[in-house]
Amino acid sequence: MALSLTTISAFADGNPAQITTVPSPAVSNKALEVKITTSDLGQEVYLYTWCKDVNGEEVSPWKWDDVNTSQFKMSGSGGTYTFRIDDIKSFYSLSDAQLDGLTKLGFIAKTRNGGQTADCFVNVEQAPRESYGGGYGTQDSPYILKTAEHLQAFSSTSSHWNGDVYVMLGADIDAAGLSSPIGSLSSPYKGHFDGAGYAIKNLSLNNTSLGTSTALFGAIDGAEIKCLGVVDANVKGMNDVATIVGTLISGKIERCFASGIVDGQSICVGGLVGENLSGVIADCYSCVSVENAEDYATGGVAGKNHGIIRNVYATGAITGKDYVGGIVGANYGTISNSVALNTKVVGTHDFTARFGGNGNAQNAGASNHSWDAMEKNSLEWGSNGHHGDLQSAYDLVRFNTFQSMTGWDFNNIWEWKVEDGKPYPALRKVANQTNMVPENLFAVSVVEEIVEANGVSINVGPNPFSDYLNVICTEGIAAINVYSVSGTKAASINNPAASEVSVDMSGAPAGFYVVNVVSESGSKSTFKLIKK
Repeated sequence: MALSLTTISAFADGNPAQITTVPSPAVSNKALEVKITTSDLGQEVYLYTWCKDVNGEEVSPWKWDDVNTSQFKMSGSGGTYTFRIDDIKSFYSLSDAQLDGLTKLGFIAKTRNGGQTADCFVNVEQAPRESYGGGYGTQDSPYILKTAEHLQAFSSTSSHWNGDVYVMLGADIDAAGLSSPIGSLSSPYKGHFDGAGYAIKNLSLNNTSLGTSTALFGAIDGAEIKCLGVVDANVKGMNDVATIVGTLISGKIERCFASGIVDGQSICVGGLVGENLSGVIADCYSCVSVENAEDYATGGVAGKNHGIIRNVYATGAITGKDYVGGIVGANYGTISNSVALNTKVVGTHDFTARFGGNGNAQNAGASNHSWDAMEKNSLEWGSNGHHGDLQSAYDLVRFNTFQSMTGWDFNNIWEWKVEDGKPYPALRKVANQTNMVPENLFAVSVVEEIVEANGVSINVGPNPFSDYLNVICTEGIAAINVYSVSGTKAASINNPAASEVSVDMSGAPAGFYVVNVVSESGSKSTFKLIKK
């Protein structure tokens, strides 16, 4: 029906009525639920509605009796009647210009025989405009950030930090020119930020103000940050300093990673988060070098934790004063199923440890692990702090043992990747990742691993070996053949009906050997090893 700009009379007389809507006020691009409460009008009640204000005029697509049809029949009885409008624009046959000018709707509940309510009015807010690289900031159509200019504009538009605003990266972004964090302690970020597997690169922040937070997100409260990489960051600040979030008041960070340098001058300095008050950090990892020589609470993932941390690992060098740990400096919350693989953890006071700097019981236990040969600042670790369950490098770089000790989801969240023959856990569907596990961990572990294209993982080690070779596969092993460099077969095992096999090489002379392994699905891998 074509809509004419016809001024209509207001039906001021009628039964008193109260109107409520969801959402309230109405939003121009969202479905609208209308409920009118009045005296009992019977079972057959219809809705008469019009646009009370469209660019200063009243607009109605229908005459009074046009609505006595099933299309306008309201649900309910006994004085409470409801009606749903799925799309305001199409329902009222509005043009784009008219929809843009709509500020108020009018409603009347009526019967065929003359019963009716008084006029009820609902204010209409305009939907968010398409901004940045596209989108409207909704869950179905998030704002898309694709450039450094988009990120800078977003960082200074606090109205887009609200809890009902959704934002997504559409490309990697160089953030070298970002001048300030997104959100602060006085105005925290509360929205939904989806990295969509992309990265914020070259973040460079330098804050000298004590009592403020410094990171990509200065402070978040109830926010969700996911599937994001922060790559080659260089962040300097006083307290609550990190790459991703300075102060995590509440909310969740998941499937994120970071690399670079964090340098703090006061309390709560971490690789991913400075201070976690009551939030969740899950399925993340940090390759950040963290320095905080002046104060306490310095950690590879978080400086201080009162919230929940699970399924994380850290590899960076951690240097602090007191309460220094590979995963967390000072923990008063819950940490589980996490692994400290740090190059080194160095502190100048007694509360320094591989995993958690303080002596809280949540740092310990079989669900948390640390590399047993991690570099430290003295001949012996201090008497305080926790180290988790110590693991050898040999076990930490084997897929089977790593998955078993952590319980991580390697089908949907994590994947076991190999670069230059060196394995590491990476996040699925997140780009810009590279192996930053300490080089000396592989030197100690002396395990060679090949992952075939079909996803089968095979480990053979140690290298060099003495009397026995260990072969581990993520599926059953069909055959193992060991040859000397001259081509002579030194050992052979067929169909062992196992995924882990120990090959006796005690009778073989020292020298170089080639090991061929075939899995039950036909994946073939070749290894070169040395017998001492």
